[in-house]
Amino acid sequence: MDKRDYLVKTLSRTKRKDYENYIINAIWHKLDNMELKPVSQQYVKRKDGRHALMDLYFPQIQVAIEVDESYHKNNQEADKLRMDDIIAAVNENENNDFICLRINASQSIEAINKRIIEVITIIKDKASRTQLKWLTYEEEQSQVRQQEYLSIFDNVSFKQITDIANSVFDKGYIGFQRSGFRVSDTLWVWCPKLSVIVDEDAKSAARGWLNFLSDDWTYIDESQENQTEDERMALIKDDFRLNKERAVFANYRDSLGIKRYRFVGIFKSSGLSPDNKNYIRYSRIDDKTKVFRAGVLHEEHGINKPND
Repeated sequence: MDKRDYLVKTLSRTKRKDYENYIINAIWHKLDNMELKPVSQQYVKRKDGRHALMDLYFPQIQVAIEVDESYHKNNQEADKLRMDDIIAAVNENENNDFICLRINASQSIEAINKRIIEVITIIKDKASRTQLKWLTYEEEQSQVRQQEYLSIFDNVSFKQITDIANSVFDKGYIGFQRSGFRVSDTLWVWCPKLSVIVDEDAKSAARGWLNFLSDDWTYIDESQENQTEDERMALIKDDFRLNKERAVFANYRDSLGIKRYRFVGIFKSSGLSPDNKNYIRYSRIDDKTKVFRAGVLHEEHGINKPND
């Protein structure tokens, strides 16, 4: 999606129109900076563990804008978070420079416009102290390849599993159809479709497999609809024997409905789930994974080449 189409879609998807729509578009146009990338309807995980919806967010400078209008306030608690929203959420606790600017839309138009100017001044000041560049997807992937580690706190996602394999693990794949692959003797990549609860009933998103990621990303509970207890125990024993770890890239849809994969951590089997013995519990053991770059000897790290 090019910059023009992205902006049109992003700035036209305000969840509650009217005042919010006026304020968000006024801010964007008055900023007049085509290198500053806006994200609308961005969920943020607060320091208290709750999620809040930001009406506009600028990830490059970590500035969020929340429009307060009476309808919004009265219905915010009724909003039901999708798993997609949780995965794509910005973690306020890990962004030391994160600030949230509020605008009260119930005031007079003069007061609203005065506050808009105040917000724009703050954004411009912070943007002036940051080297801004609206990266294309290819440039984002190139940036990942230059990092030493990929962290769960990095604001980066992948369109395809092939991109994960090549940008993070230097696999050199042309195409890839499966939901995971082996990286080393002990590390696998796993790209699960996450399940949801509908009317207190678990719904599979992947041929009978049920994968539930906790809200804080610290564990995944997995089961298969026709799986027996003996089969679960056999999988657990096999994981323990191999000392198997999983770099997990959760499959979700972003704010524009585009399928993405996001790194949520390194996980390892810890046995049956204490919450439900029909599930295997995978607990997060690390919030980052090493990025393997071209030129690094694969043998040093036990990394398998594409034909392994």
